[in-house]
Amino acid sequence: GTIKLLKWAAERGEKFDHCILGEPSNVEELGDCIKVGRRGSLSGTLIVDGTQGHVAYPHRAANPLPDISALISAIDGEPLDNGNAHFQASNLEFVSIDTANKAWNVIPEQARARFNIRFNDHHTEQSLKELVEKRAEKAAGNRIRQRIEWEPSNANVFITKPGPFTDLVVAAIQQETGRTPDLNTGGGTTDARFISRYSPGLEFGLVGQTMHQVDERVPVQDLERLTRIYRGVLDRYFG
Repeated sequence: GTIKLLKWAAERGEKFDHCILGEPSNVEELGDCIKVGRRGSLSGTLIVDGTQGHVAYPHRAANPLPDISALISAIDGEPLDNGNAHFQASNLEFVSIDTANKAWNVIPEQARARFNIRFNDHHTEQSLKELVEKRAEKAAGNRIRQRIEWEPSNANVFITKPGPFTDLVVAAIQQETGRTPDLNTGGGTTDARFISRYSPGLEFGLVGQTMHQVDERVPVQDLERLTRIYRGVLDRYFG
């Protein structure tokens, strides 16, 4: 919905100067953090082809599991980067390995390993793909039959650099909470990845201690205080 609404507004000549997204940006207490950007997100599946066969006759088969294990170690064996002043280091995590094999006595034909990368502005989506594929190809040599299938990504890296708008929001938070928020780019993806194409923005909302849990909840006091912070931002912005 956000993508379509932003496109709809842009086609009608609407422009946005700034945005505050009400995501639960705070870690422990209201006012401790503003998200000023986010890492990008890219997912893929490493596929290794073997030859199916009976476990009693391994010379007639080629087990893809040892090979995919070697490729996983090669891909994930060294850092993608060391981060920078605005972003933590990029992170690649393998999240599943599967052969779809339910038999105990069959060497599988294929192994698939899914992974996700959260990446900073040292990379673009394309340069990151090339880096991972190069590591896989080097480890595979001329023996292992491998390939990577990439998922479509709509989550590129972005950041709102410090400036008057950030200072204004910080001042409103300080007045209500007495805290100076950390300007942070950690965490997952949000609608800010779409909004950032049209407007600089910040994410500031409630404390996310129970997000996506059963009985997700926040103190009523925090809702009231957040309302006063938003009013303080509006007063400063239009005053």
